[in-house]
Amino acid sequence: MTFSKKEPLKNAIHRLARLRSSAWLPPALLLLALSSVFLFGGDRAYFYKDDASIGHSAKVLAIADNLSLEHHFWMFTAQTLDKDGKPAYSPYNRFPIGGFALIKLANLPFGNDLSAKIYAARMLMLLFFAAAAVLAYLSLRRIASSRWIALTAALLAFSSAYCLYYSDMIFNEAVIDLFAVILVFHGMVIFEQEGRFRQLLLKTFAALLLGWHVYPLLLPFIAFGLLRELINAQSGVSTHQRALRRIKHTSISLIRSRYLTLGVAALLFGISILTFNFTNEYFALNREIPPTELPSLQSSTIRTGVDPYLRETYEQYLSWPNFLERQFYRIGVMSLPHAFSPSYAELSLSYVSHREMLPRAFVILGIEAFVASLIGLLFIRRYKITLAALALSGFCWALLVRGNAAFPWHNHEGLFHIGVALTLFLLIFLCIRKLSSERFVAALSVAALLIFALSAWRMAQINNPNQTSEFHKVAIADFENIRNMTDDGTTIWVNSMMQHRDRRIADYYLTGRVIAASSREPRNRRSSIDFVITDTRPYGLASLTPQNQILFLYELDGFEKHINQTIAQKDEPLIRSDFDVYQDGGMLIYAKDACSGEDVSQKFFLVVYPDNENVLSDDRRQHGYDDFSFQFQDRAVQSGERCIAIAPLPEYPIDYIHTGQYIDRADGSFEYTWEWLGEIHRGISSTALAAIDETIAQAGEPLIRSEFDVYQDGSMLIYVKDDCGAEDIDAGKKFFLALYPADESDLSDDRRQYGYDNIDFRGIRNGERCIATAPLPDYAIDHIHTGQYIDRLDGSFEYTWEVISGLTEAAR
Repeated sequence: MTFSKKEPLKNAIHRLARLRSSAWLPPALLLLALSSVFLFGGDRAYFYKDDASIGHSAKVLAIADNLSLEHHFWMFTAQTLDKDGKPAYSPYNRFPIGGFALIKLANLPFGNDLSAKIYAARMLMLLFFAAAAVLAYLSLRRIASSRWIALTAALLAFSSAYCLYYSDMIFNEAVIDLFAVILVFHGMVIFEQEGRFRQLLLKTFAALLLGWHVYPLLLPFIAFGLLRELINAQSGVSTHQRALRRIKHTSISLIRSRYLTLGVAALLFGISILTFNFTNEYFALNREIPPTELPSLQSSTIRTGVDPYLRETYEQYLSWPNFLERQFYRIGVMSLPHAFSPSYAELSLSYVSHREMLPRAFVILGIEAFVASLIGLLFIRRYKITLAALALSGFCWALLVRGNAAFPWHNHEGLFHIGVALTLFLLIFLCIRKLSSERFVAALSVAALLIFALSAWRMAQINNPNQTSEFHKVAIADFENIRNMTDDGTTIWVNSMMQHRDRRIADYYLTGRVIAASSREPRNRRSSIDFVITDTRPYGLASLTPQNQILFLYELDGFEKHINQTIAQKDEPLIRSDFDVYQDGGMLIYAKDACSGEDVSQKFFLVVYPDNENVLSDDRRQHGYDDFSFQFQDRAVQSGERCIAIAPLPEYPIDYIHTGQYIDRADGSFEYTWEWLGEIHRGISSTALAAIDETIAQAGEPLIRSEFDVYQDGSMLIYVKDDCGAEDIDAGKKFFLALYPADESDLSDDRRQYGYDNIDFRGIRNGERCIATAPLPDYAIDHIHTGQYIDRLDGSFEYTWEVISGLTEAAR
């Protein structure tokens, strides 16, 4: 074909027509669209700040990390301690092993690099998401006999809020199971088209190794297939023949049915997976409970909604009107590209708790989409059974796991209504092609690509990976230091904010270690604990991880001894009430002698009002205070005849606090058992201040004279400034201490590449004096580099003062 230079518009149309006929273009556009999900991701090496399933992601990573031949491929979240102080396990064997095993394989090259493992797992989730979209395209292409219709329908269906929100979430019940469903659907299409039963069987087995969501797709497919074969068998027998012969003919047809073979094979394969899982769980629990009471079996009663306690407690969610409304709402969200959905789509990703909060527009859209997708199947000739099974699969799953699907915090269940979206968009574009032309559908495919990219970009703004929680970035670095200081099998008691945020995060960060639940444990169990992790830094007690910023490792015996000594040295508590409350620097100590179980059963509240509300996070600023409330067992240091718990104070200047205990009522109200409201200043204890004054008096001249004078007291540096203002230690300023050893072999492996240890810390203001302290390591020091700097919002910093100085006595 030749083109005339005088007719540019006509030539362009011809070129577009030739391009439209290119077989490679639709799949290329699909891959181009899917690449936007990868490009808009940003930093995926950490848990996201607004990730609704951080605990679930950490749980999945912990299970994957713990998979090993040594443990006979048990699936468990953590090693714990039993009542006799022996290692036990927290099993989690209710799902197939396939997804966890693939995450394990993806993480194997990264050893103990926690952030790299998170990144690798997220990339694996995105690959599952992309593979599911590609399989959906290939399946629809066979059904519609049009690459452009398949491309347009697949892009629009996968551009929904649920698909994009969960696309990289490390969650075995999200995109891994979504891929499994689409894999079996692709096998069904090929079976219907070419009669290849073996490939459908193999795809079903592979999918069942990934998740159980395959069954609600198989159920209607097998039921409709058997019904069709039953009708065909009946029509093949003459009405003049005897009824007995007709029944025999029908029975033989059904027994030979491939649909029945598929159902029986899938059922037996699933039973074999569960048998493997439950056997592992039974032995993991040391065969101490009856098989009928295994946690995974108990979980099934909760998931199906038949558990009596669940039905009584969550009746408002499980009632049929609320349950059905929530499913149609999710179908509505799935049926609209995220680019066009208003704030309702963001609302669907949060914990929508009340029926009246569900936007009616999405409920109505869901009903219309569901009905239209089923009615539309009446007007197509082929693939009725396959498409009907796909459209119904999400609803079938919701009915099977009603206890899960009814809850607003299980929005990932909305993913599996994708069958309605795929079917609906396929029918719409089949109709458009019939009324217009293939060329018009091709033009719409370009629009669908732009809609998908815009939806992915918009979701990236909502769940922005670049807004990674600073806590998780710092926590990973802290835990990597803790892991370097401890060996596999070491028993560690977690007494920190990890309990408050989500215990499962610590399960992942401490895989390979034995985690002691709390100090409620009997003494024989406590005696087997080696270390404690806490977010408090008791004044005068050297941490084993001085370079850490928020979580610190101590030997347990030394930690308990220090807390008890601190109480003994106090003349009077800061608060005298049901519990006596003492202050030790940035830590509150709650203590009670002759303590009973009832004394520690009620929740402690600790509300902190800052001098300046601007130091609060955005979500706390509206309240005007920080809330550090806790349960005794999560903060306990000692229990039994004497109960002691600790709680950290924030680093910013405090106006006053409100603390005590209260009892929760069933109606949501509460009653104080004791409370105290008063002034408190985050600072160093009076005993420690007296010791500092004595050290300064004896030293005469400071080791360093700068904006802060620096004194050395054995294994501690003391930073002091008189006539100090709040600006000298405001929230943006930090102290740094770089320690250069006389022998670099004293450094840990991760610090040896830099040639020094580094500690960042903050100071406090006590009256007109500002004070900060920093521990020195045991090894001999050649020189130090210390001072203050200001953190910038863009990650840069500016020194306010700095000095390099030698140390004459650095060892303890």
